[in-house]
Amino acid sequence: MELEYKVIQATTPHFAKSPNIAAVMAEEEKAGWRLLEKCDNYKLRLQRDISHRANDKNLSIDPYRTQVGINNAVVYGVTTVVTLAVVYAIFIMVGAI
Repeated sequence: MELEYKVIQATTPHFAKSPNIAAVMAEEEKAGWRLLEKCDNYKLRLQRDISHRANDKNLSIDPYRTQVGINNAVVYGVTTVVTLAVVYAIFIMVGAI
């Protein structure tokens, strides 16, 4: 039996709640993946037998996806806007603008 492994990551602590893990694993199990280890609240390590590759073309999800949850671009975009707003507010308070 030959196995393959993958790590699924989230930008936020998506895996801190058991229902989120259960929802992700319900989708991954369709492709033959099983939970090997919860690394932390951001990562899951999965494994499956390579014989499951034959069914990959019939799946509605990408069996090799590695990212779940909120898109990184959204997180970084919101962080940038908030940071700029705070810096602007500080400049206004000290009279630099």
